Amino acid sequence: MTDSQMPPTAKDPVCGMDVNPDVASALGLVSEHDGQAYLFCGRGCKLNFEEHPARYLDPGHVPSM
Repeated sequence: MTDSQMPPTAKDPVCGMDVNPDVASALGLVSEHDGQAYLFCGRGCKLNFEEHPARYLDPGHVPSM
């Protein structure tokens, strides 16, 4: 599969992983904050974000696993 055939991805703001929006939506791994939707690789990242969104949206935050 070439790059042009790959589905679009989003970055998990907690860990930095690439996330397929269709898969994340189907699994309920989406959270909204201040009118913006964020996608996650797994439940743990979603829960961490929902508990402390400002931490993960801070420009100085470096996503890590």
